[in-house]
Amino acid sequence: MQTKSALVRFAAGVVITLAAFGNSHAAEVAQERAQRAATPKPVVDFELTDQLGKPRKFSNFRGAPVLVFFGFTNCPDVCPTSMQQLKLLKQSQDRDLRRAQVVMISVDGTRDTPAQLKAYLEPMSKSFVGLTGPPLKVRGIAAQFSAVFFKGAPTDKSGAYKVEHTSQVYLVDSAGNLRATFFNAPLETMRSVTKEIAKAG
Repeated sequence: MQTKSALVRFAAGVVITLAAFGNSHAAEVAQERAQRAATPKPVVDFELTDQLGKPRKFSNFRGAPVLVFFGFTNCPDVCPTSMQQLKLLKQSQDRDLRRAQVVMISVDGTRDTPAQLKAYLEPMSKSFVGLTGPPLKVRGIAAQFSAVFFKGAPTDKSGAYKVEHTSQVYLVDSAGNLRATFFNAPLETMRSVTKEIAKAG
């Protein structure tokens, strides 16, 4: 009987240890998906056209943290998932997170007109900002964030095509410095890092 009790206690201890290891490992993986910049990297100002058809400089967003995503409205998978995650982040009850600005920069300026961007973003959040412009100009802007994209070959006879692009979300602080990059990070990780940067000013 004592031997059986000892075995039960031993098994319970193993389960607890494995659970603790699993939680610790999951936390480490989550943090790895949020890469902080070793030093704040200033984003050189640029100007594109917003979803209202007006010129908008990136410096207009100074004063609040900015979450930048490079995507396009015809994207079938990565973009909807990423934008939904950003929508959930913005719906937080935390004031620091609510004041963060979400900016989607189109990597498909040929098709993504201001009107197209507005129709795409408005159902998600009226506070989201979409920016579009010539692909060559956007490519130079994307390089500041180490983001890349390229137009794929036509997928059918109509000439439809996809744009392959990086899926990272970039966090810029209120002074216009790139501070972190999220690599498919869990929502809670994005929230904690964004809150940290927002509170730091």
